Amino acid sequence: MSRLPARLTPRRALLASASLIAFGSLVACSSSEGPDTGAPGGAGKASSGGSASTAGTVGVAGQTASGGSGGVTTSGGSSPGGSTTIAGGTGGSSAIAGSGGMTTSTGGQPSNACEMKPTLAERKAPAFPPTQITNPKGILFRVMNNCPMTLWLQNTNNATQWPENGGVLELASKAVKEFDMPQGISQRIQAFKNAAPGQANSVLIQFEEMNAAPGKALNYNLSHVDWLGLPVEINGIGASTDCGVTACYKPYANILDGCPTQLLDSANGKCIAPFHYCSDATHAQEDFCTVLVPPATQTVMNDPDCAGGTVGSPADIFGCAGFWGKSAPCCAKVHRGVSGNAKSDTNNCQYYKEPPYDVYAAWAHQQCPFIYAFAYDDFNDQSGFHTCTKGTEMDITYCPGDP
Repeated sequence: MSRLPARLTPRRALLASASLIAFGSLVACSSSEGPDTGAPGGAGKASSGGSASTAGTVGVAGQTASGGSGGVTTSGGSSPGGSTTIAGGTGGSSAIAGSGGMTTSTGGQPSNACEMKPTLAERKAPAFPPTQITNPKGILFRVMNNCPMTLWLQNTNNATQWPENGGVLELASKAVKEFDMPQGISQRIQAFKNAAPGQANSVLIQFEEMNAAPGKALNYNLSHVDWLGLPVEINGIGASTDCGVTACYKPYANILDGCPTQLLDSANGKCIAPFHYCSDATHAQEDFCTVLVPPATQTVMNDPDCAGGTVGSPADIFGCAGFWGKSAPCCAKVHRGVSGNAKSDTNNCQYYKEPPYDVYAAWAHQQCPFIYAFAYDDFNDQSGFHTCTKGTEMDITYCPGDP
């Protein structure tokens, strides 16, 4: 399957230079970095200036808690968002509210926004048990599997990966694992179901991307640019107001509800983004794939913010490639189905209201608000990307909305 190219937006390029000078690679929003599967690699040596990560002992997940303190030892969780499907699909927790909007502001959002960032007060993930790493030398990194099945977690960066099984952690249902990461974090965490990576029937079902240097910034996001199949919550803890949760609280049993038949990969339990489906020449000229060509054509002809662009193929539009890869506002406008000039379309109450628009992105935002559903979904800050200044802890919970 062809894959969506990773994109570095100007905003993230700035964050990389300002917050993470000489530290790792910046967070990407596509699965193009790193393998889907493959045998686990050998454990890497500790990089200079830090010893190998030290694992804590396995604990048992706590009972469900509605909140969770911001303390280093108790908060946590992580959950990736939705799958591809038609806007308003069954089982979706509505993220795209009516035009009236909300009256309060959250995390710097305008008070009239309709889709709001999740907050710590709205957390649904179980509470982590008290940490057994009482004085971490670096980032306290914790993972909880609240899903009904075993997961295999693979750390893709040899310089900072956990020192067991070649960087692959088998995490039983309801189990918790924690690590002290004295070198910081610059990695992708890939979650596999059915079997360990490289084994028969193994399925890469989710990935999270993050980086941080101790005492600097903790950057993280959840991405459904390629597919959606497993809900996750990430909670970053630190000194900044931009620390906090990016999450999907849809129960695992309902995560694929409403996925369009064209995009449903029932064998692997995923909803695949339309870029992949429409990259196949067999499907490229189907109505499902060409639906964004007319608004894309009108955008490059009539929108002064997008003048001189070339429409390209349906896969170019869905993948924000070609001309669309050089203009975040223009690509975002076409995906979201808005009618104003690209750079002025900042009221998310108008997104995904009047067809045609990207039905996958519309549904993914209903299932999992504020998570990347296409490559430039961070235009107008709709993606859940976080820069947690002086971050000290990252907690990831799989299936945070499950009992």
